[in-house]
Amino acid sequence: MIHSPFFALIRKDLKGYFDQPTGYILIVVFVSMLSWAFFKTAILVGETSLRPLFTVEFEIDRPSLPWLLTLFIPAATMRLLSEEQRDGTLETLLTQPIRGWMILLTKFLSGLIFVSVAILSTLGIPFAIMTAGDVDWGAAVAQYTGSIFLAASLVSIGLFTSSLNKNQIVAFILGLTLSMILMIMGLEIVAITLPSSIASLIQLLSPITHFSNMARGIIDLRDIIYFVALISTFLSATFLIIRSRTISHATNQYKNLQLGVAGLIIASILVGWFGTSINGRIDLTNDKIFSLSPASVEILGDLEDLLTVEVYMSVDPPVQLTSVSRDLNDFLIDFETNANGMVKVIRHFPEDNQRALRKSSNAGIQPQLFERQGQGGYETKTGYLGVVLTYLNRREVMPIVPSIDGFEYRLASLTNKMLSKNINMKKIGFLSGHGEVNPQESMNYFAGGLSQQYQPLLASAPDDQPLILEDIDILIIASPKTPFSPIHRQSLLEYINNGGKVFFAIEPVLVDTSNLVGLPNRHSLADLVETEFGVFIEDNLVFDTRSNEPLPIGNAFENYPYWVKAKITDINIGRNLEYVSMPWASTLGIINLPDSPYKIQPFISTSPFAQTDETYQNLRWDSPTLSDPLAADPFSSDLGVTIEGTNGSRVVVTGDIDWLSDQSRQFGDNTALGLNLIDWLAQEDSLASVRSKTVSPRNLTFSSDMHMSLVHYSNLVGIPMAFIAIGFISYIRRRSKGFGFTLLKPIKHKLNIRNKEVHFKTESEE
Repeated sequence: MIHSPFFALIRKDLKGYFDQPTGYILIVVFVSMLSWAFFKTAILVGETSLRPLFTVEFEIDRPSLPWLLTLFIPAATMRLLSEEQRDGTLETLLTQPIRGWMILLTKFLSGLIFVSVAILSTLGIPFAIMTAGDVDWGAAVAQYTGSIFLAASLVSIGLFTSSLNKNQIVAFILGLTLSMILMIMGLEIVAITLPSSIASLIQLLSPITHFSNMARGIIDLRDIIYFVALISTFLSATFLIIRSRTISHATNQYKNLQLGVAGLIIASILVGWFGTSINGRIDLTNDKIFSLSPASVEILGDLEDLLTVEVYMSVDPPVQLTSVSRDLNDFLIDFETNANGMVKVIRHFPEDNQRALRKSSNAGIQPQLFERQGQGGYETKTGYLGVVLTYLNRREVMPIVPSIDGFEYRLASLTNKMLSKNINMKKIGFLSGHGEVNPQESMNYFAGGLSQQYQPLLASAPDDQPLILEDIDILIIASPKTPFSPIHRQSLLEYINNGGKVFFAIEPVLVDTSNLVGLPNRHSLADLVETEFGVFIEDNLVFDTRSNEPLPIGNAFENYPYWVKAKITDINIGRNLEYVSMPWASTLGIINLPDSPYKIQPFISTSPFAQTDETYQNLRWDSPTLSDPLAADPFSSDLGVTIEGTNGSRVVVTGDIDWLSDQSRQFGDNTALGLNLIDWLAQEDSLASVRSKTVSPRNLTFSSDMHMSLVHYSNLVGIPMAFIAIGFISYIRRRSKGFGFTLLKPIKHKLNIRNKEVHFKTESEE
């Protein structure tokens, strides 16, 4: 099989690439430029993502793979048919007992194999950066798959232009021009200058539009159909050109060939065009970032009128918003696509447009100030990234989107809120008057999440008057520190016995964060929880030397055992969430009260390596307690429980409130779990699956400058040098056999086909 004409022709063309220095030079330049451009962006942004490598945005100073392919492939394919025409070997091939489609297919495959070698040479980048962060390999598979499809379409274009002329330079210019026109057609900067109907059509016909989906980590059947149609279109046109050289144009055979090829081209275009209505996609990203949750799809299905999503963003965002802006834009494309025409996304750029600036100001979206360290010290830059939703006569605003993590929930909950015909949302009462944590001072992020689906308010009363809780749907008691009067206790118990819903965040130990010392809290309300429900809250602080969170200490991060990374054990509460960070938490015990009307279920537990600090006088990183060999044996303990009463009441108890404070907002699962708990108390679980979908942090963190240099230069210099070495070895090997590179000595190619000998002569041999 390997000696068949098909493989012999491919081998001949591949030797044409690798038996001369031009092929190695092209690959070395291609890989070097991509590595330089990628690390220039990746190190600045600090994200372990390959998106800068595959971005469809056109930047002269930071060329990405699709745009370098547009330049690289015409140079790699210009010789495939031009050289054969120049040397007169194409006509010789076509007169041999080889089908014309086989010649065309072998030319196409040899060009694609060469280009694929260059593309796959960049695999050193993800393998190198995985030593400094968590690479999304699912997205990488989609990105490299998309690159091969894009390369195949550009190779077919290069093969077509190579068949038009004997001069390789002319073929290169034609290929570059045609490829660049098709690519540029898909850019938004071109689309905004045209009427929307024409812009949509032009973008649909551009390969960059279909590649952008795969660059995000999505394999869409519509994009694959488009690329196959584009490839078949140009290969069909090329087949007509090369066959016309051996057939008289006056014969019926030539006319039939024209009609057949024209029909194939038209069929390819129609398949590519109408193939966009075919559904079928796979989101290969690890976190399923671009797949809408079923709850979101259900909400979109309830839209009866147009939902307008206006995005205010910066053309050149600050580094902190670069990846967020990109992912937000990608997600909204998906959101709009799945809405069946009921969602329209409009993008505004306030910094470049006075009208957009006025609209953003009127909507309450202001520029945010960001700071980063530059060469001359700290630099500041402003940036926009806000969203306004409008449905009928209702409007909701997100002044800033700090992260794509949790964005779908915010979008879905606000949409659901506007769809709700009953605008009287359930009320969440934060109890005050007993030293409780004020949500407006230290729980803004959690309270902000609540306000998208509920109505938060403060609940209080003088000590000599009962608490008015009848209108409160859920009561949150966040770490009380002063005594409850008997009348307040009685009001609270009556509320629970009447089927009330309460979230107790009890702290028997208060932490002085400035001195890192614990202080006993004698009025934590732990006695009421123990007496009423049989949940005993220990007077201690738990620590875990193995499962904990890193916190900033000076210029570095250190693991802090008192910030325990605990396991979420109840899947009905956690949904897709696995862990929650519990700072300075106390352990809980369950007492089996006789004839108790309550069912108690733990939902947060420590790892098996947790221990407790009963003195809590030194909570520093270097506390002797953390390394005390006489300390109690490690154990697993509960840090939170849910309680259901036969009277319909629901209660949540945790031995900590700091896990929902703003200082813990960096741990995205904390807020999501807190909101899930409120949904469980309110028995509103419809959006829990949306909120629980989190995005894994993919920070690019080098252990040292040497590590960063090794990762950087192993790709920028190491891989190109490997190809140079391979080329040099090939040259030495050929020279030892009496050959050299084509530029040094003409080569005579010899191909046996069905016992006939065909010679491909160079100009010097003619």
